[in-house]
Amino acid sequence: MKKTKTALISVFHKEGIVEFAQQLVSMGWNILASGGTARHLKENDIPVKDVAEIVGGKAILGHRVVTLSREVHAGILARLDVAADVEELEGLGVPMINLVCCDFYPLRMEIEKSESTRTTIIEMIDIGGPTMVKSAGKAGRIVICDPNDREQVIEQLKSADDLPTETYDYLQGKAFAEVTRYYMDAARYLSNGDYDGMLARRVHELAYGENRDQSPAFIFTTDDGDPLALSNFKIVNGNPGWVNAADIDTTVGIMCRMAETFRQNFGSVPYIAIACKHAVPSGAAFDWNDPVIAAQKAMMGDPVAVMGAEVVVNFPITDEVSKAIHVVPKSLRRRAGRKIWGVDVIAGPEFSEDAISRLTKRKDRRLLINPALSDPFMPTNEWMVRPVRGGFMQQRAPRFIISLDNIQSWTNGAITDRDQLATMFMIHALVWGVPSNCVGLANNNMLIGLGLKQRDRRTCCYLVRNGAKASGHDTEGAVFASDAFFYIPKRKNMNQLREGPELLRDIGCVAGVVPADGKYLDSVVDFFTESGMNVAFLPKEHRGFSQH
Repeated sequence: MKKTKTALISVFHKEGIVEFAQQLVSMGWNILASGGTARHLKENDIPVKDVAEIVGGKAILGHRVVTLSREVHAGILARLDVAADVEELEGLGVPMINLVCCDFYPLRMEIEKSESTRTTIIEMIDIGGPTMVKSAGKAGRIVICDPNDREQVIEQLKSADDLPTETYDYLQGKAFAEVTRYYMDAARYLSNGDYDGMLARRVHELAYGENRDQSPAFIFTTDDGDPLALSNFKIVNGNPGWVNAADIDTTVGIMCRMAETFRQNFGSVPYIAIACKHAVPSGAAFDWNDPVIAAQKAMMGDPVAVMGAEVVVNFPITDEVSKAIHVVPKSLRRRAGRKIWGVDVIAGPEFSEDAISRLTKRKDRRLLINPALSDPFMPTNEWMVRPVRGGFMQQRAPRFIISLDNIQSWTNGAITDRDQLATMFMIHALVWGVPSNCVGLANNNMLIGLGLKQRDRRTCCYLVRNGAKASGHDTEGAVFASDAFFYIPKRKNMNQLREGPELLRDIGCVAGVVPADGKYLDSVVDFFTESGMNVAFLPKEHRGFSQH
């Protein structure tokens, strides 16, 4: 006869546990539960035995010791295929435990509470739950520490009375990962951050690595609940490679900073489109009324460099939007050298069927959907890390958002034109998200030039000028942003190259934003003042050095 199986259930969060237990009971399972869980199940007419009945007593030490007993762990750790283990359990009157369903005290939630104390946090460090989960993982039992896995387990037990090997492997691996993650929170808090670490789960294999000979390549997730995490983008067509995925992540970061800048300064977020290539935007634009215009302008930033780019938008990709992303306007075809823009990857909150049909005529084009793109927001993580040989470096995540309130001074008064101010704030948000040194140029709500990854700021300005000119943009009336200060404002004699501020003035810039720092700051301020430019100076700590 088939032997009755026993499930041990001990959960802090009771949502859905009654339904899970009911399903097990309907399949002939016995239910064993700890005090609070046992009471909850009994109140909902689930036949259940309290753990106290097999361990010889109720919870002790103020509920600090409940499932930490040799009987419970004997039931979990006994070897199913060893007769001596089975006989010993029977002699002890302890059931063989075949399934453990357990979650942990909400430690991270307690750590994040503003009113928590060291005492309340230590009390929330679970010992019994993780210990049972580790025992179940070692013993090869069915172990469930994530409510999202319950339905799959039930369905597989209904169909085969057991789980396939790959499900056991998944659940056991997850069990040890979740225990590790849980205790890393405790270690991080108790050591004041001296101990830290990243625990991630592989979710997707990319088409290839950064270079083909670096394949395979994967996307991992830290399961931190961020809807804009790269792992939460659904692939509609194609499979991105490493560079595609990295550029999407970079672009989303820039878009989120732009969105937050608009949200804080103007009360709403416009339609935003960004085309990125090798971690550098080739185009970026916004429009308050028409997503098609935003898409068109983003493609026109650098008509040559946009070939092969990744495009991210915060609005639905309709058929009209797909045309703007796909087809080069006739007026630009000579400069672009083609009729089709030729972007590689497009990501948005949704695609219409017509847009998918148009864009997938190129079969290898990657299309990705993430509904959270419709409302981009800054990440909530407090820290950022950079891998280094033998470990990683950690620093505070950049949180600065420019506003009229945190500008230290203006050379010729604050910008009053709404679109011009929005354009300057847009280019400032953008230069904060690309590699330093960087100077960016924008006009009429769109990016028209970037000079970046240079060792001096003067060269950045020349690259901005040359790029805007080569792309056919009018720099008269443009606004600039620099991620750090200008050392000197102008050349000392006519035989030298013009310095950055000179060049920006001479190409027609009328406004800009730059940190207030440097040995010759007063001279730089005087230069912009005399040039009639409305330049905003930020406190010196708000420079935007990035991606070192």
